[in-house]
Formats: sequence, C-alpha cells, structure tokens
Amino acid sequence: MLSAKYNRKMENYRKLAKLLGQRGGKVRAKKLSAQQRKDIASLGGQKRVQSLQIKKAMIENFRYLEAIRLLSKPVKVRQVSSCKQRLPGIYLK
Repeated sequence: MLSAKYNRKMENYRKLAKLLGQRGGKVRAKKLSAQQRKDIASLGGQKRVQSLQIKKAMIENFRYLEAIRLLSKPVKVRQVSSCKQRLPGIYLK
C-alpha cells in the first residue's frame, strides 16, 4: 500500500487470500473425523476460558496494586543521597 495506485490491487489479493483460506478450512474440516473436530473445538473453548481467567486475574492484581499504592505512606526524604527508594511525587504514574 505504497500509494492509492496500488490499493485496488492489494484489496484484490486480500479477497483472494480470504477465499482460499476459507476454502482450505472447509476441505480440512471434511477430512477430519467428528471426534477430531470435537477435540479441536473443545481445545479452542478451553483456551478462551483460560484467557478470560488470566484477564480477570490481571485486573484483580492491578486493583490490588492500586489499593496498596493509595494506602501506603509516602516516603519522607531528608536528603536525596540517603534515600534508597524512589523519590516520592516526582515520577510519572
């Protein structure tokens, strides 16, 4: 997609690739047994559930971290050279 001149050609290639991919998938599905199709669908379902569980855990972890950040006391700094932690309030969040 270097310019408008080539856009039409690229769209045609994409359409052809999509059609060939669909055709190949249908042929593959015909070759598989019912049990193999069932196993593939089951595996896909398991991975979707696993993905949603991971997403939920990540959201909970970020909420927990935010709560810790809000509840923690800011670090009192007397001298910059003696502070072993990050200086409070000067970093982007």
